[in-house]
Amino acid sequence: MAAFPIAHEVTHALARIDRGDSPESLEAETLEFKSDHGNPKKTLGDLVNAATCLANGQGGTVVVGVANSVGGPGAYSGTSLDPLEVRRYIFDTADPGLTVSVAEHTHRGARLLLIGVPLGAAVHAVAGRVTRRIGRSCLPLAPDQVAALHSERSGQDPSEGRSGRSVDELDPVAVDLARRHLRQLTDDRARWAELSGSALCQAMGVALPDGELLVAGEQLFCAAGGEIVSYQHRRTAGSPPDASARFNPPLLAALDRTLEHIAARNLSDPLLLPGGQQLQLLRYPEDAVREALANAFVHRRLDLTDPIHVEHFDDSLSITSMGPLVSGVTVDNILTTPSRPRNRLLARAFRSLGLIEELGTGVARMYRSMLRLGKEPPTFVASADCVRVSLAGGPADMAFARFVSSLDASSRGDVEVLLVLRHLCATSSATPADIAPILQRSPLETARTLERIATSSAPLIESVGASANGALTRYRLSRVAAAGLGIAVAHRRHSSSEIEAAVIAHLLEHGRITNRDVRGLFRVGSPRASVVLRELVERQILERISESDRGPAVEYGPGPLAPDRDSVGGN
Repeated sequence: MAAFPIAHEVTHALARIDRGDSPESLEAETLEFKSDHGNPKKTLGDLVNAATCLANGQGGTVVVGVANSVGGPGAYSGTSLDPLEVRRYIFDTADPGLTVSVAEHTHRGARLLLIGVPLGAAVHAVAGRVTRRIGRSCLPLAPDQVAALHSERSGQDPSEGRSGRSVDELDPVAVDLARRHLRQLTDDRARWAELSGSALCQAMGVALPDGELLVAGEQLFCAAGGEIVSYQHRRTAGSPPDASARFNPPLLAALDRTLEHIAARNLSDPLLLPGGQQLQLLRYPEDAVREALANAFVHRRLDLTDPIHVEHFDDSLSITSMGPLVSGVTVDNILTTPSRPRNRLLARAFRSLGLIEELGTGVARMYRSMLRLGKEPPTFVASADCVRVSLAGGPADMAFARFVSSLDASSRGDVEVLLVLRHLCATSSATPADIAPILQRSPLETARTLERIATSSAPLIESVGASANGALTRYRLSRVAAAGLGIAVAHRRHSSSEIEAAVIAHLLEHGRITNRDVRGLFRVGSPRASVVLRELVERQILERISESDRGPAVEYGPGPLAPDRDSVGGN
């Protein structure tokens, strides 16, 4: 029995291995499997390298005693290592010492060790080498990357340092842009628009009392020779560019000019609402574009000279900034984890001007804007060097967008509601475990969310086959939602008479039917197909004709009450 709670990620992965998946295919940014080589020194060396790599990333779990490339129960090779020895070796070998938790766990008769690795408060090395977990890989860090990670872990804010430049060097165009943004606000910040440039910097906290600008102030308001944004538009990835531009600091001017270039080539499509009102839906919502671009400015590494790359196509828009995701943030939790800006003062200044959302809400805003169009949410790709966010282009899903526009403001603004609706448009039903990765929450949290949506005053989903703890309950679109979404639903629900007619037709042609046949006929999952077959057996329309009574090999033929039974080529 493990001495600390086993992460859901681990239990889910072990269950997948039991079903035949290979461990290496299940590794993630916070999960790694290691086998016991039989040579304690070699195995311990692997473990300290894996632990420090995770600690320099997001932390996580190393599962010891699993063969990486073998699927099924044969993957569990087990280990004889002593937990205290493993813990002591990792602490003594890592520089500085790394404290991990190590516990035994028996699975399928194999003794495993679970090494719980915290997110490191410092940067840990082994024999002078520093690696960091990015995705499924442990990547070595260059000296400048190690220095940046040291600053991040020690809580230093690169944008809060002294710049050596004065408020006398403020770019008037950038100051005017700041005032324009402030005048659009409805709170006390709007009065800052009437301040002098020097007083405005003081109010925003980006200048010292003696008039020296902090790095955030220099970035926002001062011109410089280095390129900050590279913009390029092409119709498709393979076509030549038809527009390109490069912008230098100050950031406010570069941001404004980049947004102008995107807006000039941002196509729109008309959406006719039931009341006759017509809306123009931009293929790239303005607030999603502004949030993505502004976040690239405030999260990038300021010590690197590489510009932010904006690649604008008709079918996608991607923005790439230099520097990895900050500690604690991954592509799998970016929607739900609290915001951790690399340049905190610069981020506060952007929020002061109304250019980005409050902490932790910017990504949700991008999600919301894209989902309202029926499009996939923003996608994030992170490496040790950079982060790329991409927005899907092309026309909106008009049926989905029309239905969402008819919802009340609470549902229309709920990212989780929109994610669930979009998923259930593509699949007939789903469990909390199916939807949990989409919401970036645990299955238990997801079960509560689904129950909340299903029991609201105007439920958009409904439960199918509830279980005792809710974990196996399946949910599908409510009939009202399915009807309102119309052709946005890639599958559709069939009536009992339609199901019976299709099954009888299949029997007439083939003489038998299986779970797989039902899945193909009605575009449903295996659980729903099993329900269909069971109901028809209970009504004596079908009967089992194979020796197997469980699993996909079960075959059914016409039952006593099947229409035209004599004409069916059954056994």
